Amino acid sequence: MTTPPVPEESRRLLDSVVPPPNRPPRLYLAMAHNPEVLRGYIERPILGLHGLLHTGQLAPDERELTILRVTARCGAEHEWGVHVAYFGKTSGLSSGQVAATVTEVTPSHAWSPRHLAVLTIADAMVDQRELTTAELAGVDEVLGIATRTEIVAVSAQYLGISAMCRVLAIPPEDSAPRFPSGT
Repeated sequence: MTTPPVPEESRRLLDSVVPPPNRPPRLYLAMAHNPEVLRGYIERPILGLHGLLHTGQLAPDERELTILRVTARCGAEHEWGVHVAYFGKTSGLSSGQVAATVTEVTPSHAWSPRHLAVLTIADAMVDQRELTTAELAGVDEVLGIATRTEIVAVSAQYLGISAMCRVLAIPPEDSAPRFPSGT
């Protein structure tokens, strides 16, 4: 099966976020077949100038931990690998912590109380459940309501992105890491 060419409007949008000669991620290329879907993704909630990746208040490690955990739990290897490849080196997370987002094995560089709170919220979002009384108490000890709200918002965005990756069968990028073996 041949993939139809990307509409010119989508090509311009792609070039604005991934300038040539770089190749846009496969998920972007899949969305490019509908310029309005691509525009909505690029200009609004995440990548846009007012999107959470540019204007959010989460520390880089907390933002990436949220994204990695949600995408890993949802089985969205493409998006997980893209984030490890492009943001992993600057997030402040150790390689053991990154792997633990998939394997849940305790990393050699232990989780901080804030990291544990982020993981708790991300897991609750993936499971679509309320926090237990004990979980809420642990989260309340280390995170304010503004931070919790942003973790929920980022998690919600990446639940959708994970679903897109899975339903559209977007394969991992050739240059991006794959889930650790045994997962």
